[in-house]
Amino acid sequence: MAKTDLTNQRQVFVEEYVRSGDHLDAAKKAGYKDTHTLRNQACKLRRECADQITEELHRNFAEIAPRALNILSDLAENAESESVRLGALPVIFWIEQGSGQLIDMK
Repeated sequence: MAKTDLTNQRQVFVEEYVRSGDHLDAAKKAGYKDTHTLRNQACKLRRECADQITEELHRNFAEIAPRALNILSDLAENAESESVRLGALPVIFWIEQGSGQLIDMK
């Protein structure tokens, strides 16, 4: 994660949230106390760290996209199932365009 003004605890929250997508689990793993207010605190953290979460998601996508593209390209060319080959194509297009929205090719 890039150097930010976040505390270490909030940095762990951001990283765990991006990894799991679960704000409650991320708050627990970041060391926030599991009390009756944790749900509210986790929602507040997600809102207050939204910019850092977005940055971390973009960084992760940039790291993973080339590998995913290679795997999907291989599936599109070599899969035995026609539905797998055709199903890989819109995802390949989405990754190459970086649009963030899958295209329904039905």
